[in-house]
This record gives sequence, C-alpha cells and structure tokens, in this order.
Amino acid sequence: MFVITSALERHYNLKFHGLGRELLPDPDRFESYGLGSWWANTFWNGTHRFAPGERLLVPMDARTTAGPTGPEDYAFYAVGGWSWSVPWIAGLYALACEAKPDITPQEFWATALKTGRTVKVTLDKETAELGTIADPMALIQALKPGW
Repeated sequence: MFVITSALERHYNLKFHGLGRELLPDPDRFESYGLGSWWANTFWNGTHRFAPGERLLVPMDARTTAGPTGPEDYAFYAVGGWSWSVPWIAGLYALACEAKPDITPQEFWATALKTGRTVKVTLDKETAELGTIADPMALIQALKPGW
C-alpha cells in the first residue's frame, strides 16, 4: 500500500512540491501554473530550484473546495499549503492504479516524472525553467497505451 503524505521524501525518497496559479487562468493549461505562493521567493534566490526530473510538481494554490458553511457551498482559496498537494497526488495515483493495477509507487513516480511537462517562469528580466509538472493524460497513456 502506498501511503501518500506530506512526508513522501522522508518515507519513500519521492520529492514533490506544490504549484501556484494566478486566479483567472485556466487550471487545465500547464502554462497557468507557476511558483507556489509560499516558496516563490526561495525559488528566485536559488534555494528551491528544481531541475526537470528531480521533483514532481502538482497543483497547490488557487483551489476551490467544498465550503465550510453548508453542504452546497463552495470556497475558493488563493493560497494553499503543501498538504493541499497530497490529495491531488493520491488521486493521480488512483488513476495510475486503474490503468495498471500492479504499479508500484516507484514506477508511478518515475513514470510521472518522465511524462511530466515543464514551463518557463519569469521575474523581472530573469526566466527559468520550472519542471516537472505532472501530466495526468500522458502518465495514463504511458501506463496503458491506447486507453
């Protein structure tokens, strides 16, 4: 059983980070994502720079969830936290298990890194590559071609 927590690196040596997103861009477009709100400054100073294939990046900020005020209410949160990425990873793993029931956590992670995408981010005049962003469609197609 793959227990997905915010301590994946400690328990499985699998590294991830949460992505930010401006409020209005389409969440289905990879170009809409960028640096997570709470770690953007450390990216630009070099502390949190991740080469493609080194760390799996998944959505974190700008999330709509079930609301706390009633069963039919929704809430939007512009800023998330690292633990907000965990359910997203769990859902991606569930899809991977559906495509390939005997998949291991390590195979899942390696394939997600291999099939992920990168985008460029810019601050002032500096541009840097941000990757690897999980690509659910490419991951599932790699695990179960023709599906």
